[in-house]
Amino acid sequence: MSASFGLEYDLIDIGSGGTGANVDSATAADAAIGASTGNSNSAGGFGARQSWLGIRDNSLGELRIGRQFSVMHAAYMNGAAGAGNNVAGAVYSSGTNGFVNSAAVRPYDVFINRAITYMAPTTAGVSIALQTSSQYASSAETAAATANSFVGGSLTYTGVKNLTASYAYARVGINGTAVTSGDANTVTHILAANYNFGPVQPFANWSQRSIERSNGDNQAKTSAMEIGLRAPITPTLGVWASGFQGARTSGLTNTATTTTALGSGSADLKGYQIGATYGFSKRTTAYAIYGNQEVKGKNAQTNTKIATDHVAIGLRHTF
Repeated sequence: MSASFGLEYDLIDIGSGGTGANVDSATAADAAIGASTGNSNSAGGFGARQSWLGIRDNSLGELRIGRQFSVMHAAYMNGAAGAGNNVAGAVYSSGTNGFVNSAAVRPYDVFINRAITYMAPTTAGVSIALQTSSQYASSAETAAATANSFVGGSLTYTGVKNLTASYAYARVGINGTAVTSGDANTVTHILAANYNFGPVQPFANWSQRSIERSNGDNQAKTSAMEIGLRAPITPTLGVWASGFQGARTSGLTNTATTTTALGSGSADLKGYQIGATYGFSKRTTAYAIYGNQEVKGKNAQTNTKIATDHVAIGLRHTF
């Protein structure tokens, strides 16, 4: 039995790990299909992405306590050609471009604060992870939400050579979100897989996020399918491309008053991404990524479309 820990920080909140909030002053029509409202600001800084302690045993598994990746994110990564890079154009992306939170699609929270996670040993190619937080707070929150709860789990299969397949489930209970809204539950499912043929590696994932309020004001559902392909060009140069398409349906009447508050009007979703990596050494890799995604309103917002594109160039080094 041995101790384990994880500590990962953002220097400028580039990975949605810090405490900053990126919002824009959305119009009523934009807000109806998901754009945030408020003043443009960025309170980013030296924020923790992960900060956990654990204990590990080869026969019993591992137990972790603290701020961690959600089990949803770990499953999604198995079906993401771009490896969850947070650039626009993938389901994982927050849809941010500069200070504008526009075409967000992401169906789950990437980090869970105050989480307790148990990961069982892999048996016959099957690994199981369970996660809970009784004072659940989402990725950008720092204060405990004592009335909220989170519970999730994942199952990953690696029993066939070159194949990885995952399923994950999470339920978030948000009590008393507003005086008129009642209690809310968010339920998310993810299916993801990849297969390494050698010359190419295809990826695919499907996600569904449902929101229900106890007083019946809102029953919204967002579903998306993403497929991608990764291929090595040379031993040091690799490329990938991916695209997603989906839709969000809502039980709300699409009025500005209602949907500005909930940001869950009916809409069509789509995006694509291309990228490349170049390995200078085993520890140092350069990358370049371009992505684009959009949310196009339906019903009362049929002529409204909000979109974002994003270019990222950087260097990653592992110490």
